[in-house]
Amino acid sequence: MAAVLSICVFLLAACTDGSSSPRSASTPMPAEVVVVRQARLPVTNDVTGSVVSDGRIDVASRVTGFIRQLDVREGQAVRRGDLLLRIDASDIDAAIAQARAGVQAAQEAWRDAQYDVNQNAQLAPAGAISADALRKSRVREETTRAALEQAQSALAAAQAQRNYVTITSPVDGVVVSVARRSGEMATPGAPLMTVESREVLLFKAFVPERSLAAIKSGDLIPVRIDALGDERFKGRVRGVVPSGDGVTRRYEVDIVLPRDARLLPGMFGRLEILLDEKRAVTVPRTALVRRGGLDGVFVLQEGVARFRWLRTGQRLGDVVEVTAGLSDGETILASVADTVHDGMPIQAVGGAR
Repeated sequence: MAAVLSICVFLLAACTDGSSSPRSASTPMPAEVVVVRQARLPVTNDVTGSVVSDGRIDVASRVTGFIRQLDVREGQAVRRGDLLLRIDASDIDAAIAQARAGVQAAQEAWRDAQYDVNQNAQLAPAGAISADALRKSRVREETTRAALEQAQSALAAAQAQRNYVTITSPVDGVVVSVARRSGEMATPGAPLMTVESREVLLFKAFVPERSLAAIKSGDLIPVRIDALGDERFKGRVRGVVPSGDGVTRRYEVDIVLPRDARLLPGMFGRLEILLDEKRAVTVPRTALVRRGGLDGVFVLQEGVARFRWLRTGQRLGDVVEVTAGLSDGETILASVADTVHDGMPIQAVGGAR
């Protein structure tokens, strides 16, 4: 029985021998490597700002009246000429009717005055009426004619008010706010809603005076929007407001952004103003390993991967600036598999960069 147990133990040891594992601890793992080199990087001054619409319009009424019909809601897209709201026209219609009655009465008074002038003009030569009576009739004719013209102007003004009860969108855009609801009173000059045009979006930033010399109208400047990651949008400088803030010493700069459906008014971002260039060590993004909230890379030293913490700077596309922890000419793993650990033997593949 003891002999049988000895054989079983021998067989079990043979089955669990390390030679059956996919990779021996001493077998180097193939991995792509790159040699770290210095590169020319831009020296920039990042200035914060926001995306704004170039056409933000507060829609207001030119007449007083209750809002009878409201056809839009916040966030709704509208086209130029689309109906936004309609104001009750009862008071305006009553004013038009009253003005028409005034015109009719003024016309009758003027015709009567004209008749008197014609009659008196025929009687005066014969001495049937005095010259003063003829003069007074002519004065009355002029007065009634002026009253008629005034009544006609009042009618025209009342009819013009009728045209303002229907309010349409002045631009293609989006309704971003609605200040009044159906049944509420609209008054001249008080905003009813705000429509933002999306035809042109600007990035508005306030640039310190020390960086102002690096900006000229027409220049293309990278703009990075926080909500859209590290992607950079090439904006064109439309202009610099030539009057700065006396306290902050900053000047408003407007950048015309390219058309992109992802860009929305109100987004926060950074304007990257190029001041100079410098030489710095860079590594591929894929080489970075995040541990404990810090970045690091695996450096290849005598065929072994050694993890090293780094201090990083700018992130430019597929590369990241290294400000401390790595030197020009060192070899690192270009990309890191989950199985890589400190002290692992590595078989280098590649090495050019």
